[in-house]
Amino acid sequence: MKKIEDPLKNYTKEEIEKKEHLLDKDNLEKNDKLAMFLAAIKVFGLPLLIMCVGIILLAKFFGL
Repeated sequence: MKKIEDPLKNYTKEEIEKKEHLLDKDNLEKNDKLAMFLAAIKVFGLPLLIMCVGIILLAKFFGL
């Protein structure tokens, strides 16, 4: 088997910490967050709407 190479072996500790800091930082832009929110609404909105309308119709149908 081939030995796994460490991709960070040629970097100093400071350079590794700098790269880790860049990964930890929230690097999403405002438009990215908006796109994720709209995608979540698109995915979860319709099923929630169907459930709410279904409950209301069942309540009216059975006279609850």
